[in-house]
Amino acid sequence: MIDAGPVTAEVLDPRTDPEPSYWGDLRSRAGLRADWAWSVLRVQSWSDRCPHLVTVLHGDDGPVGVVNAGWLGLPGRWRGFLPVGAKPRLGALHVRGPGSSAVPGWWVPGGVRTLLDYQRTMRAELGAGCLGAVLRQVTPAELSELDDRVLLSRLTEPIWRVDTAEMSDVDDWLRTLDKKRRSNLRVIGRKLADRVAVTIGPADSSTPAEITELLRGNNAKYQGVLHNPVPQLTGYVEELTSQADVVTFRYTDPDSGRLLGIGILMDHPELPVWRTWAMVPVEEGGVRDLYFLHITRLIEWVTAHRRPALLLGKGKGRLKSSVGATSIEQYAALVR
Repeated sequence: MIDAGPVTAEVLDPRTDPEPSYWGDLRSRAGLRADWAWSVLRVQSWSDRCPHLVTVLHGDDGPVGVVNAGWLGLPGRWRGFLPVGAKPRLGALHVRGPGSSAVPGWWVPGGVRTLLDYQRTMRAELGAGCLGAVLRQVTPAELSELDDRVLLSRLTEPIWRVDTAEMSDVDDWLRTLDKKRRSNLRVIGRKLADRVAVTIGPADSSTPAEITELLRGNNAKYQGVLHNPVPQLTGYVEELTSQADVVTFRYTDPDSGRLLGIGILMDHPELPVWRTWAMVPVEEGGVRDLYFLHITRLIEWVTAHRRPALLLGKGKGRLKSSVGATSIEQYAALVR
């Protein structure tokens, strides 16, 4: 524990520290999704290229916040994994969601300025080489609240959200779309009805390896000089999809059983998150328009389970706008 004024910080490394006795209650109270399960954090941490730290901020009456961050700096590793005990000497904390870039890497019900206590306590833990913290998924209102402590901020890709509170089924959603998109989605649904078998629910024991293979193929599309994605590990996929609040959408060839596409949804009473999508490329035997079928199935599931909204994540803005999603502005901010 580190005492830094009004807040005491407990800095944990999921690779080596056991799950805190209060973690389940904290996750439930904070509404933290499946990627915050301790077993998931542990597996993910072993595949990080930098130390992965989970910091719980404690007040007089218990936890008042939790923050997930990578301790990113020099020396570091671009292609390999960092050994246990090795730490950068100079750098910054990269505060991000542990598994999804659609949601923040913190829960601070007392307001975002609580993260300034976090910054102070982490400098005490990591030393003077901890120059600041980069916060992802910061809203305009939060940016304003942090105003005097923000050294640099940049507008990043927006997050896309579909509001479904007033919808009772997928037809209600379709009626909100323009005529061309509505017709297109109905044609896709009919066209793929006999070509693709859809299974929705928990992953079975054979699924993680298949999912991992698809995800690795999807990630390979983004390899480049400035972008080298962390490889997908079967162990992580297996642990994530075994969580009770994860729903998998499997699209298979009804004749061969080949997995053609996979979607992972992290459920939440107020705001489920579309966590993952990958599919076999059309030129390798995949099915054209499977992505749109998956969006329809997502909305069908969310409306059937009376969830008031769905986060579709970043990217593909024009496409997501065409299926009724609205954008949420977000920033990355360097905080001193």
